[in-house]
Amino acid sequence: MKRSYSFHLFFFLLLLAANAGTLAAGKQFPDTEKDTVLIRFDYKQSAIYHTFTFDVLDSVINILKTHKVVTISIDGYAYKDEGSDTICYYLSLNRALFIQTYILGRGVDSSQILTVTGHGKSKPLYKGTDKDGFKINCRAEITLNYPPKPKKIVVSDRDRDGIADENDKCPDEFGYAEKEGCPNRNFVIVPFDVQQTNLFTSSYKVLDSVVSILSGNPSLTISIEGHAYKTEGISSVCDRLSSERAQIVKNYFLSRRIDISRISSVKSFGLNRPLNAGNTPEEVQRNSRTEIYLSEH
Repeated sequence: MKRSYSFHLFFFLLLLAANAGTLAAGKQFPDTEKDTVLIRFDYKQSAIYHTFTFDVLDSVINILKTHKVVTISIDGYAYKDEGSDTICYYLSLNRALFIQTYILGRGVDSSQILTVTGHGKSKPLYKGTDKDGFKINCRAEITLNYPPKPKKIVVSDRDRDGIADENDKCPDEFGYAEKEGCPNRNFVIVPFDVQQTNLFTSSYKVLDSVVSILSGNPSLTISIEGHAYKTEGISSVCDRLSSERAQIVKNYFLSRRIDISRISSVKSFGLNRPLNAGNTPEEVQRNSRTEIYLSEH
């Protein structure tokens, strides 16, 4: 009677199939530098008869033939009651050699097989049998060795604005690429609550101080810029927030009898120009804002 798949082996089959598909598609190697694959043998046997076991081996072979930089080590094991120490040693070695012969017979370069070792019954990993009646320690293990990942290049960016210090003319101030890493300057911040576009007490205080300045100096004009922060929502949400913030500030000035001719521009920048990296709730709050620029006309 044909035995059913064991969960443990089926898991490794899925693992190898996934790796084989990923690597064959030219994607990066797995995060780990090693994978260990379990190959089952029947009790006191050193040859393989089950189709699903060959499927596992073929998945390994596919990886090896597609990626010559991948190497393997093959280790054979025996169960303690399969025979004497000598018999178990040769049984474990023959299991490892069977796998080596099968892999080489499918066209894998011999240089990709680093070691073939029989461990006898010295390294039992499991006890008894699994739910399908297999002696779990009657096995070989294939360890796949992937090339080490390239080391990440650490780029110094003290102000965390995404611009490397070596290219940043203002390395200690959060800035923008179009200004070579420097921030905008000489503007007044009108604060908004996160994800809100309505004015509140602090907003009115700032706006009233600007109204006072404009009333006392008729030669001044203003530019208004609305901003939002990336954690306030997706890009389209941030675009709406920044636009509505700029418009409500404009409307407030108009309601305070500031002539529209003195508002030279009203722009919104969505989430594209934060004041800082948003590492704290206070920083996120500060990024939810409108900026007012005063200039002589």
